[in-house]
Amino acid sequence: MGKNFIPAFVACLAAAFVFNGCQHKMTPVSTSFDSVVVDRNEQLIPDDSLSPACRLHVNLKYATPEDNVTRLINESIIRVAFEYEGLNPQLAVDSFVASYIRDYHRELTPYYKDELQKGDVGGWYNYQYELSTSIVPSRSDVWGYRLFLATDEGGAHGNYMATYLNFDKTTGRLLTLDDVFISGYEKPLTQVLLTTLQDQLHMHSLEELHDNGFLNWTDMYPTKNFLLEPDGVSFYYNVYEIAPYATGPTELVVPYETLKDLLKPNETQKENQ
Repeated sequence: MGKNFIPAFVACLAAAFVFNGCQHKMTPVSTSFDSVVVDRNEQLIPDDSLSPACRLHVNLKYATPEDNVTRLINESIIRVAFEYEGLNPQLAVDSFVASYIRDYHRELTPYYKDELQKGDVGGWYNYQYELSTSIVPSRSDVWGYRLFLATDEGGAHGNYMATYLNFDKTTGRLLTLDDVFISGYEKPLTQVLLTTLQDQLHMHSLEELHDNGFLNWTDMYPTKNFLLEPDGVSFYYNVYEIAPYATGPTELVVPYETLKDLLKPNETQKENQ
């Protein structure tokens, strides 16, 4: 188990003094990001180097130093990454790793031993779990955070997904679409996204999208998986959400200028800063 300090941005450490009689004011210390890192290779049968194994890697970035802002950020990160409440980052990672490995042994060992006795062992006992996180470029007032999860647990193919989070730098609050867009944004934003998808794929109709595997089991919708980038909003659809696995994920970046009539007034001001 290792912990590596990874500064996300240059910390503002200088004190700014404004003299008014005996009064002075100091600028706050900027938020940075540490990482909790785990790298494990767990044999299904302990002490048997020939048995299948579970390869598990976690690199979870969390906000520091601890204060009311970073506490909110970390609570959201841990909730999204592991569905845990009330745990600090180190304990959350330790708890998840212990639980995952315990379940790996409990669920697969009986089947493996049975197949081993029969002399016909399948190849689906080797598991892989990798969770990586990063701070990504975003609007100046927002911490953009990305979680990428890749798993292979014995299926026909592995699975992967990316999740984006947007944290208000001032409050640490996790922003939602409702925080960014005006009331009633859903229908017009859906049309903007559908047009963006067609333009990006050089297709001219919904029927053409259907013929190429898009939106066959769902209508277009504004995904909650979005990122407030420096120049626009990225809407990220993972595999299977609007297209089949073979197509891969779909990312639609819509410029702020295109969205100006749908953004809340304060969001328009922030985007122009």
